[in-house]
Amino acid sequence: MIIGTAGHVDHGKTALVRALTGIDTDRLAEEKRRGITIDLGYAYAGDLGFVDVPGHERFVHTMLAGSSGIDAALLVVALPEGIRPQTREHLQILTLLGIPRAVVALTKADLAPGNIPRANADLDDLLAGTPFAGAPMIPVSAATGQGIEALRAALLACGTSERDTAGRPRLAIDRAFNLPGAGLIVTGTLVAGRIAEGDRLVLSPSGLDLRVRGLRAQNRAAPEAEAGSRVALNVSGPRLSKDAVTRGDWILHPDLHAPVTALDALVRLLPTAPRPLRQDAQVHLHLAAAHVMARAAPLDRDRIEPGEQAPVRLTLQTPIGALARDRLVLRDSSAAATIGGGIVLDPFPPNRGRRTPARLAQLTALDAPDAATALTGLLAVPPGWTDRAAFARAWNVPDPDFPGTVTAGPLLIGRPAWDRLRANLLSELARHHAAHPDLPGLQPDRLRAALADRPPPQGLAAVLALLLQEAALAQDGPWLRLPGHRPVLSPQDERLWSAAAPMLAGPARFSPPRVRDLAQALDTPEPAVRAAMKRLARTGRLTEIAPDHFFPQRTVAEMAHLAAETEARFGELTAAQFRDRLAIGRKVAIQVLEFFDKSGLTIRQGDTRRLRPDRLALFPRQ
Repeated sequence: MIIGTAGHVDHGKTALVRALTGIDTDRLAEEKRRGITIDLGYAYAGDLGFVDVPGHERFVHTMLAGSSGIDAALLVVALPEGIRPQTREHLQILTLLGIPRAVVALTKADLAPGNIPRANADLDDLLAGTPFAGAPMIPVSAATGQGIEALRAALLACGTSERDTAGRPRLAIDRAFNLPGAGLIVTGTLVAGRIAEGDRLVLSPSGLDLRVRGLRAQNRAAPEAEAGSRVALNVSGPRLSKDAVTRGDWILHPDLHAPVTALDALVRLLPTAPRPLRQDAQVHLHLAAAHVMARAAPLDRDRIEPGEQAPVRLTLQTPIGALARDRLVLRDSSAAATIGGGIVLDPFPPNRGRRTPARLAQLTALDAPDAATALTGLLAVPPGWTDRAAFARAWNVPDPDFPGTVTAGPLLIGRPAWDRLRANLLSELARHHAAHPDLPGLQPDRLRAALADRPPPQGLAAVLALLLQEAALAQDGPWLRLPGHRPVLSPQDERLWSAAAPMLAGPARFSPPRVRDLAQALDTPEPAVRAAMKRLARTGRLTEIAPDHFFPQRTVAEMAHLAAETEARFGELTAAQFRDRLAIGRKVAIQVLEFFDKSGLTIRQGDTRRLRPDRLALFPRQ
């Protein structure tokens, strides 16, 4: 159980931790000389771990770095002085961070026992309306030992917070140092998942790989630590050093490494904020142990008044790690006062459309206590789908499949949206067939452009694959059609096709006769043959590789697969190799390869070509 201290400078936080644990958390020479806490200190006793934070207003940023991941707060108020400015600010910060429980220690009780009734009354007023209303208030004295055991019992009665042990590991770093004989040590709070000896993780946002050589949890050697623990990791990596680690970095699972420079958050401005939060306001942003400058832009209004809550786009000066439901605190541009805070709704927001009604509806849906509720709400608003990998990363859920969803490649689609998308795709094809009975269908790009709600190209490809699998669609080369559709030719075109097909698909199919040769062989005017061949190309039976040079679709598919086989054999594809493989002239070979370049099947690199295997599916063997 992790307890974080809070309270005004010189109210006895460090002395109280020493009385509870026997450990002096002031480890720096300057701290001992000045008699105040400057940096974070740590102490452990039995089931309790303490994070001792500075109380001076100049070190609020350090206090914030130590306040993430704690189970309860130990709010310290000295009886001789009572409530002071940092008492109020630290209380605001604890509330903004969502700390669920607190115990109040009325310190220096041996010096001012007569102040206890008034302090209790003042604190009742201060805590009213906060999560800590009714918190136990215990008079204590670190000097005499008065109330120390009662305070320890009250802290143990707080209990631990709910842990995210099922997620992938995330550790917020607040300290790094070299230990003789061991190497680099990093410490922090494990906010999710589990870490064990031998794990290979990532230092984020730098992206450096590392390995866990050993660890201590709650100041004890352990083979594994789980969420909620204070952890010290002995780590190593190819480019890892103390200088590479900064307070505010994360150690996490590689799948979670995705530093952000912008995020959407639900922000509440404190009633005591000195001014409204206007568009493009500069703020200090604190998230876990990170501290960066940011620009804040309210999304559903021009400004947020003190006491109001609204979604905000935060654009960061420096990349940090952030996931959904992470708590954040905002301080003003001069870092003189805490002005508000909130929770991350979307750590990977879109660049465009940030203030549209659809986007605001999505943010409302993402204000949810867990991934399942968030996904249900998100898929209930337009467009009805979301990026599966991004959602899994944002919510730290290894498998984001939930009932009532359809997985289509990179997309998670809600069942209503799936039914709507499926119906729109099929009706658009039916409309196209009715308007153009002589055409074979639509290519995917044209079909996507005809939809009102357009999935991303990779998502649409996965949707189409599912529809092909269930036989709701059929495919002829690059054309998609309804299963019952067949292009209708005029009687004249059917007669010409019957006569021309043997000449185009015979032994010389890789170098078929051109329009003028067909016209002469069929004793038909060349313009009539050309027009008929173009109509046949629109039906999907032919492909015009070069002007007036038409190939049967079956032959085009065969040449595409022969090109793939040639590249696999030689490690590259050249015009000479392709010419020899098809036993055709160099000019025709180059024309075919240039057609494949335009189709995206091949990518030319000087005199060679590289085949794209993902595009080979556009040329299915028949």
